[in-house]
Amino acid sequence: MAVHAGSTGVVVASAVVDAVAHRWWQIANETCFVPMSSAEIEAELRGHTARLLRSLSTVPFRTTPAREVGTALVARHFADPDFIGRTVELFDDTVLAPLGVPTASRVVRGPNGNADRSTRLSALRSALVAGYTEALRAQTLAQQEELRRADLHARSELEAASRAHAARFRAVFENAAVGIAISEWDGTILEANPALRAMLGYTLRQLRQRRLDDLVHRDGAFAGPTDVGVRGENGMPVSGERPLVVNGGGVIWAQLTTSVITPGEDSFEPPPPGGPGRELSPVGETSGVRYQLTVVEDVTERRRMRARLVHQALHDPLTSLPNRALFFDRLREVLVRTGPRDPVGILIIDIDGLAAVNDSLGHEAGDQILASVADRLTEEIARAGHLVARIDGDDFAVLVGPGGYRGAAEALARRVLAVLARPFAVGAHAIPVTATIGVAEVDAAGVDASGMLRAAQTALEWAKADPTRSWAAFESGRGERETARRRLAAAMPAALESGAFQLDFQPIVGFADGTVRAAEALVRWKHPRFGVLGPAQFIPLAEETGFIVPLGRWVLAEACRQASGWRTSGGQAPVVSVNIAARQVTDPSLLNDVAVVLDRTGLPPERLQLEITESAIVGSVEAPSEVLQALAGEGVRIAIDDFGSGFSNLSTLRHLPVRELKLAGPFLQDIANEPPAVGPGEAAAAPAAIAQAGRALERRPADREAGADHDVVGALVGLAHALGLSVTAEGVETAGQAERLREMGCDAGQGWYFASPMPPDEFAASLAQA
Repeated sequence: MAVHAGSTGVVVASAVVDAVAHRWWQIANETCFVPMSSAEIEAELRGHTARLLRSLSTVPFRTTPAREVGTALVARHFADPDFIGRTVELFDDTVLAPLGVPTASRVVRGPNGNADRSTRLSALRSALVAGYTEALRAQTLAQQEELRRADLHARSELEAASRAHAARFRAVFENAAVGIAISEWDGTILEANPALRAMLGYTLRQLRQRRLDDLVHRDGAFAGPTDVGVRGENGMPVSGERPLVVNGGGVIWAQLTTSVITPGEDSFEPPPPGGPGRELSPVGETSGVRYQLTVVEDVTERRRMRARLVHQALHDPLTSLPNRALFFDRLREVLVRTGPRDPVGILIIDIDGLAAVNDSLGHEAGDQILASVADRLTEEIARAGHLVARIDGDDFAVLVGPGGYRGAAEALARRVLAVLARPFAVGAHAIPVTATIGVAEVDAAGVDASGMLRAAQTALEWAKADPTRSWAAFESGRGERETARRRLAAAMPAALESGAFQLDFQPIVGFADGTVRAAEALVRWKHPRFGVLGPAQFIPLAEETGFIVPLGRWVLAEACRQASGWRTSGGQAPVVSVNIAARQVTDPSLLNDVAVVLDRTGLPPERLQLEITESAIVGSVEAPSEVLQALAGEGVRIAIDDFGSGFSNLSTLRHLPVRELKLAGPFLQDIANEPPAVGPGEAAAAPAAIAQAGRALERRPADREAGADHDVVGALVGLAHALGLSVTAEGVETAGQAERLREMGCDAGQGWYFASPMPPDEFAASLAQA
């Protein structure tokens, strides 16, 4: 093993350190002269190697060791430009891996999450170069200051001492690792040291024919100032990065620092312009002529590295597309630049089914599809002026290009779907890929980038929730409603714990004798902000989230507890009817829940009726049938609620232990004014009437023929009775409806005509007075 666990990270094996250090020693021997023995050089580099490799795996990760190593290298005279360049190449995964160093695929876990080793390597190299260049610049500036001080000191010394200082100045000038130029006050170059001549590729004669400003690239490709040197009479030093033209037409980036030299203070005499080079010589007191000394450091590689690091931080490594951070920045820029009434549009594209591809063909296949998706979007969408980014694992985003018309985002969504419709080639496979898109297009005024991304993400969720849609556009009103629904759903568990739910009871009255046969338990929510909410306002939410199971369990227990205390002045106490949702019917604990509640409350099973909807039994008879058969076997009554509003049929009911049908309220809307087409005694034996009722069920309400509802109800009542089922009509609101239903043989009715839902105490009191 090349590494093993340590107390603060990973300890690198000695053999690995030796291998990397030896390679580094070879680079040093080939690139620079260091006043140390070969063994001393290798020992020095081995210590730095161990420290750098160890810092790769320390927790938390810090770049300080790399910066300190860069500084130490300069201090030990490893100062050749080729040395640092080849050192950066050495500390790369492609070089380190064959030497035994763990590759970038290894992930080191720290207290703040996972850190990719390639990111650490990039940061390590950057810190090493930064420490190296900063130390080199400091050393050069120190040399420059030494030059200035030496020349100043020489002014007061004897001519021999002055010449000695001039010689020292020349030695530093000639042997400095960075470029140095001495120029007239107007920038005309007088002297250039060998390092500057080698850096720019010019001879001294060629440089003496130019001014400092002539060396700066001026074709408009580079932003920033193009002047070099001291400006103004204050003579303050000037520093900055500039692009310089090298001999042959190339360009390098250089850090230039210019300061003032006054012959009265510095001991040199510059050669005459255009004349041959000569030794810098000491001078005595002269006129107030001033010169410029410019230190030039090649920072081209450092800028390239900085550009690479910036690119890595703002682009996705798999697809090379902009990442979420860059997309967010560009979106903010567009919102600032766009007129307040002009539209800005974005798309969020979710690639469907990649998990299945990863599971069946491997993650490499999934990555290949993502890269191919990026290529197509770049080719077809980005080239049309739109910004394409990868913002998450299988999510892409598109920022609609400038000058888009209203509706351009939706048109672009359709274009993206067409672009991705062709299968993707993965090896020998042709993989079809589908996508779901969320679109947000709003006026630039009054919106920010975060809000737009949330809107597009919400639209994406809407599209995913609708299997018939491949894309959806954000609508502000719908977004507010969805937010309100989510908040309402999130508040339900706490509301149940705090007792905010309550039950009302609505009587079910027999048509034959007018007695209360049963009462349906209807749940209400006393919301602190919205007041009392009816079932239609929160039951669908509870069913979507699954909260209907604990809520339904509470309704069952509370309804049975209340019903166990009902008393009448004479006769049997009424049945309590409790609604059971589809999720509860398939819940394995329903049978046990009912048994526990009946046992705790003492309510006889025959006084409990469970109402289930048609949707709970359509398409899955076996599982509900077993539960319902077991409940019916214990004596619990089973009823079908809102019969006729779904897709079940009477043949399905023959397999279930159903004892009652509750007819859906819409059948009764016009029944009081319709003439009977089929009498109650004829319904079960009148195929034509039954067929007419079936056709009436399929028509839209606007297309119903006169008498259709009456025929349907009459047919259903007759057929239910033929199967031994009782019939209760829901939504009875008028005396005419009640009379018609009684004439057709309907067993019972429920609705505002008889009584509205009542609180438990009020309903119990009405029973005692009956």
